[in-house]
Amino acid sequence: MDSVRDEEHAPPSVKLGAELMRRKFYQLSPEEDITLSRSLVRVSSYYVDDMRRRPPFSEARYGAARKVYVVCGQDQAIVEAYQRRMIADCPVEEVREIAGADHMAMFSAPAALAGHLADVANTYA
Repeated sequence: MDSVRDEEHAPPSVKLGAELMRRKFYQLSPEEDITLSRSLVRVSSYYVDDMRRRPPFSEARYGAARKVYVVCGQDQAIVEAYQRRMIADCPVEEVREIAGADHMAMFSAPAALAGHLADVANTYA
């Protein structure tokens, strides 16, 4: 069997352009992180087929995990109103906020994100 993927049967995919990523994902991030991200960008699936192959979410599997959501106040890819909607649709133990973080909080607000992650690990371990 040929290991080359038949393009006709390839799953839907997406690759975001450099300017969109700069404006919507990394608008507060340092320039060197934007440059690094461009070198690492790969085509990605929409995950629809991946999710169809997995068992459905259940209380025993997904509901058993305690969840904390960190709202990124300056996220232009998933705006705050939509982040809040996701939280309402899937309740979490706690909501934390980083007002000055873009979508890539690990670049735009690394110290704040690390502080939240450490505190969450210590609180919910």
